[in-house]
Amino acid sequence: MVKKIFLRLGLVVVILFLTVPALSVSSNAADFSADMINKSPMGNIEGKMFFKGGNFRQEMMMGGQKQITIFRKDKEVVWVLMPAQMMYMEMQAGSRQNMAPVDPDQIDKLGGKKYLGKEKVNGYMCSKYRYTFHDKSSGTAIYWISDKLHFPIKMQTQGTSGSMSMEYRNIQEKTVPASLFNIPRGFQKMSMPMMPGQ
Repeated sequence: MVKKIFLRLGLVVVILFLTVPALSVSSNAADFSADMINKSPMGNIEGKMFFKGGNFRQEMMMGGQKQITIFRKDKEVVWVLMPAQMMYMEMQAGSRQNMAPVDPDQIDKLGGKKYLGKEKVNGYMCSKYRYTFHDKSSGTAIYWISDKLHFPIKMQTQGTSGSMSMEYRNIQEKTVPASLFNIPRGFQKMSMPMMPGQ
């Protein structure tokens, strides 16, 4: 059980690293949902994502079980839900466990940013940026941020741990229920396990 939790947390860290710019998205950005495709050295995973008011939710299958990650920008917290066990873990945004700052000013402190021009991705015109992180082990990252959605719909990183990417496809602009961003009734909170090196 503990080993599975570490694997899940490892993937959450990967996803959080890829979606750092998303945590600085304006709360006025439009609601939408999309199919999510994540590729990393840990394997390829497909799922769904939902965005509303600066908060977003990702659903994926891991080890044959559904896992849900909810990013609550308004509460500066990340919840990892395990429906099969009716349990969840909580991480404060910016903590060592999740490594993802919420304050947009913190994002610029991670490294230099260079504008690479415009490019159309999955039907959306995007502004393309390259980040070169001060932490050399993090390497570089390229983000395609939709001009309409004000959200990164494609991300690629290259670092010492290898290359990783995430892309959102089949984007549907429609109202997303606020209930998707709350912990379901009956779920029990579990303690965060100590990460290696702590």
